Amino acid sequence: MATIFITAVILCLGSCKKDIAGSSSTSVIGTWELRHAQTGMIPTIDYSQGNGNMLVFSGSGYERYTNGMLVKTGTYTLVRDDSVETSVGLVIPRGQFTNRIIFDDDLASPKTFVEVLNDELTLLSGFFPTDGGSEIVYQRIQDKH
Repeated sequence: MATIFITAVILCLGSCKKDIAGSSSTSVIGTWELRHAQTGMIPTIDYSQGNGNMLVFSGSGYERYTNGMLVKTGTYTLVRDDSVETSVGLVIPRGQFTNRIIFDDDLASPKTFVEVLNDELTLLSGFFPTDGGSEIVYQRIQDKH
């Protein structure tokens, strides 16, 4: 009887872990509006609500809006990638920015790492020590579909 209980608990914990891991691969799905952008040596620019600069993610597609106008559509892929510190030149806490987003199967561009925490989506790319890094932060404005 105890063996059955322990097996059930282990299976339950294992399935919970899979759900958590699976949610990170689809957590970008939804509508996100730009809130902060820091690129190169330019100080952080804050954007107010309703600015119209958005990313909209579906299962494998995305749309990019600038000032409310659709400017780009395409596909994206999320992949596990633990090279964020080497790629962007920053010390990143363990477990953060472990996924990379690849837009339109473009493997030649610098890596872009993605982190979703609460209702914020942060994209890191470039190399910060040479003033070439960028950190773009979006706020979720519409829940996942």
